[in-house]
Amino acid sequence: MSVADPTRPLSHVEEIKIANPGLGGVLLEEIRHPQQERLGEEAAILLKAHGSYQQDDRDQRQARKKASQDRAWQFMVRTRAPGGRMTAAQYLLADELATRHGNGTLRITTRQGLQFHGVGRANLKPLIKALNERLITTYAACGDVARNVMTCPVADLLPGHHYDLQAVAQRINDRFIPESTAYYELWLDGEKVLADGKRVKVTPNREEPFYGPTYMPRKHKMAIGLPHDNCVDLFTHDLALEAVVEEGGSLRGFNLLAGGGLGSTHGKAETFPRLADRVGFLRPEHALAVIEAASAIYRDEGDRTNRKHARLKYVLEERGVAWFRQELARRLGWPLEAPVEVGPYAAHDHLGWQQQADGNWLAGIWVASGRIKDEGGQRVRTGLRAIVELTGAEVRLTPQQNIVLARITPAQRKAVTALIAEYGLATSEGEAGLTTLRRHALACPALPTCGLAVAEAERYLPTLLDALEARGFGAEQVNLRLSGCPNSCSRPPTAEIGIIGRSSGKYNVYVGGCRAGTRLARLYRAEVKAAELPDLIGALVTRWRAERLAGESFGDWATRAGLGHGWHAGAETHPA
Repeated sequence: MSVADPTRPLSHVEEIKIANPGLGGVLLEEIRHPQQERLGEEAAILLKAHGSYQQDDRDQRQARKKASQDRAWQFMVRTRAPGGRMTAAQYLLADELATRHGNGTLRITTRQGLQFHGVGRANLKPLIKALNERLITTYAACGDVARNVMTCPVADLLPGHHYDLQAVAQRINDRFIPESTAYYELWLDGEKVLADGKRVKVTPNREEPFYGPTYMPRKHKMAIGLPHDNCVDLFTHDLALEAVVEEGGSLRGFNLLAGGGLGSTHGKAETFPRLADRVGFLRPEHALAVIEAASAIYRDEGDRTNRKHARLKYVLEERGVAWFRQELARRLGWPLEAPVEVGPYAAHDHLGWQQQADGNWLAGIWVASGRIKDEGGQRVRTGLRAIVELTGAEVRLTPQQNIVLARITPAQRKAVTALIAEYGLATSEGEAGLTTLRRHALACPALPTCGLAVAEAERYLPTLLDALEARGFGAEQVNLRLSGCPNSCSRPPTAEIGIIGRSSGKYNVYVGGCRAGTRLARLYRAEVKAAELPDLIGALVTRWRAERLAGESFGDWATRAGLGHGWHAGAETHPA
């Protein structure tokens, strides 16, 4: 299949975008004049680019159907925070709004944003408006747009870093915010809140100078990161800037990476995860121009007829890196230099205490599957709020769904340490029962709210980890990620053990990814029942213990041992 076949009709979503210019149209009418809790199909699709998904509580579906009731409709609302950065005031507001308008929890995403769950339709506008009044936007947090720009949450704070990737992420983020005013008309009564807090009336506009009338073919994910701390999984994004750092810590420039992406579709061999290719080297001052030109290639060449085949990775796969490099040079007016070699890859989760370059401290706190809530002895939500209120700490959300509280003064550290213990929080193994295995495990929300999930993830992960720890594997550092469907929001395709929902109560198990995020896993066993996963994984870890070389990670061992045979059952994996 060609990337963009002009003989095929546009997808239904493309038609909806054309029929509703600037992400407005029927959405504005349905939100302003609610007739029922549920939005119509067109409005629900448009709503995504405003930062919200329409969902329902799937646990209630059958009972409500038997009672001849409509589904328990609700909404998820997602924030856009480049590099996961929030002020203390912004975080405290989000915490407050989670109770006022949501289900009383916040969720840290693997793209460094926050999600509110269980939001009723009547609460959508009050929530989004309150966030914007504190300069937290939801615009383009979902939908066929450039999503939240990721970068290392702490590199700008630590010693030895003489550059600010956060600032680069912010500039790129700002360039790709849609220019249609439909968002401000709908949620902020026609006003826009500026960086200085002033409000200005917007002049209605539906034009998009960069995106055009149909925006991107699908979601467009970008990141900026460091080889020696690849916490953002650089090779898994549509576009990424790989920092080239000189001895002494100065930034020489970036390698442009293109064509990464982890989603696939069960039973569709033409879909697969793919790691990005290095396209070329650029100077720091050219970062925004290069990213814009590369994104425009995807905008113009991506498949708008088949949404399962619509990502930039398929453009790279089918047309090749040489074609992409030439097309990029044509649009820029100059070619990129050859990619520059970088040092060895590693990844950190930023848990624990680290001293900043300015003498202050940051504390990385573990959050199970990113869900900020109080449960039993671990009062994560209350504890985080107490620390932020006491210290005024800046908040950094991590790609591992954890939270870093930064700019804690030396005088405050003792009090923060006491609050961490009081509320049952954990900054390292051994605290609050945190094991090494649990520390490095991720899961997506999945059931009961995600409409795409075919199996449990967040709710099942603790059960799986409990079973593995009971078998004596808690001290092992094995990178394990669990997703309820093959969209792979928790990034299992690069995990040492990736578990992806196949159907209700069944999972495909992949092995052989690596902690540094530079290798894809391969299918080891398909359609494994949930109850069988602890024994299957336990047997693998036991074999690794017996066969590993000195210092050999699980993923490296699984690759050396030749485990797995491709991505889809019966098919070889894509050689990214």
